[in-house]
Amino acid sequence: MNNDPAAAVMRGLAGAGADVMWGMPGGGSLAKIRAGQKEGMRFVLTHGETAACIAAAVYGRLTDSPGTALVTLGPGVASAVNGLACATLDRLPLVLLSETVPAAHRDWAAHQRLDQISLTGPAAKWSGTVGRNQPEAVAAAAAQLARTGPMGAVHLDCDTSAPGDAPPPLPPPALPDPQAVRAARKLAAGAARPVFLVGAEAVPWAARVRALAEGLGAPALVSYQAKGVIPDHSPCYGGVFTNSSLESALVEEADLIAVLGLDAVEPLSRPWPYQAPVLRLHPWPDSVDFFPAVAEVTGPLDAALDGMAGAWRSEWTPGAGAEHNRRGLAAVQVDGPGFTPFALLEAVLEAGPPDSLLTVDAGAHFLVVMPFTPARRPLDILISNGLATMGFALPAALGAALARPGRPVTAMTGDGGLGMTLAELETLARLRLPVTVVVWNDSALSLIGLKGDGSADDAPAVHYQPVDYAAAARALGVPGYTAVNGEEVRRALSAPSGDGPRLIDARIDPGAYSHVIAALRG
Repeated sequence: MNNDPAAAVMRGLAGAGADVMWGMPGGGSLAKIRAGQKEGMRFVLTHGETAACIAAAVYGRLTDSPGTALVTLGPGVASAVNGLACATLDRLPLVLLSETVPAAHRDWAAHQRLDQISLTGPAAKWSGTVGRNQPEAVAAAAAQLARTGPMGAVHLDCDTSAPGDAPPPLPPPALPDPQAVRAARKLAAGAARPVFLVGAEAVPWAARVRALAEGLGAPALVSYQAKGVIPDHSPCYGGVFTNSSLESALVEEADLIAVLGLDAVEPLSRPWPYQAPVLRLHPWPDSVDFFPAVAEVTGPLDAALDGMAGAWRSEWTPGAGAEHNRRGLAAVQVDGPGFTPFALLEAVLEAGPPDSLLTVDAGAHFLVVMPFTPARRPLDILISNGLATMGFALPAALGAALARPGRPVTAMTGDGGLGMTLAELETLARLRLPVTVVVWNDSALSLIGLKGDGSADDAPAVHYQPVDYAAAARALGVPGYTAVNGEEVRRALSAPSGDGPRLIDARIDPGAYSHVIAALRG
């Protein structure tokens, strides 16, 4: 067997299921790339380290594997930190490999030397050194830890001059406590109008959660990352839950709030506003006391729901969830002059590739995309919700397109988010992936502007000069189209793409956003 530490690390990752590695290599990275290729791992070159991490983490989430990224030391690790944080707070599996100044050189080598373990530690589940002792076991354990709930990022500093750390420990599995289940059953049995708040951690048990809600006829709201667990066409679907004002009318009617797999990183950080008792079912213990739970069952949701069987009842009017969602969407939507965000979304949903997987960036546009875009299955819509980082949509689309070969992907991004990741259009062109990038271009950070007081003094802080993103896309190898109305969007979407990428630079009027944020968040 090859005793080279780089080869051993790659054996450990490949044995755990990693088959694609994304990154920006340094001079010491090429040996790892070659070793990975010998283990059947494809390497995908990106233009940025954060983009590599996001693409890898999304790829891992969609393939149920440890997403893997590779960066160089110093600036490479520093640039990757946002990607680490995105994976950790969005609960996506990522293993980041980095070069480092060898321990044997640190007494005299200062160039590019950072305490990389301390730098990455707060953004990762675990950060340590893989050295000459047990490199394969350390890499395999890191991959397993990244995929163990709550999923997140693990960072491995690669230093063959040092012994390295022991394999990271794995948390023990949580099993439902019988006494907690009895308390939960009693609480559920005493309620006649339960409402379900469903989060991202319910995705593995989506069929059970949907069957429960629809069997009872009780309303269910989903977090952004749980879109599709309860499909939008279900009579129980009450809309999205963000801990804001739009959903409050429905939740306030409940006499029990059942929180199923909803992570505390998902709602807006506002005080909990509801008086009804909270019953929480969650796969693992949570150190954040966000939900004021009267009863809580920790463990796999299928086991928790088995223990709750027969305890639930509902006296809701059939279709109460769907009716609430219909009224809520009507309150949010607004007509207006110019090319509105609603007109853009309507054109994309009507004329875009059928059954497209969506990736959505942070920015004002997601306030329109998320409530109005239907999802039929879990993970049909991907968004950075825990970290809510700009620059997510395009690299996430790269990862999604490789994870779902043959399925079209649509990246919904603002001009601000695309500006952060523009060079990855070349990656998209090089890989010839079937990704449609829709730029909601209003030459501004509109969501930030809406949070101000409307003062003209704020304008330089949130406005860009106009940018021709269609021309920039063409320069980077992606066919680009400009659209100033819905009909031009439809024409661009109907143009032959040869199963490759394209970009639509949609010049929208942001005037409707002020009404949208007021209706959604109060």
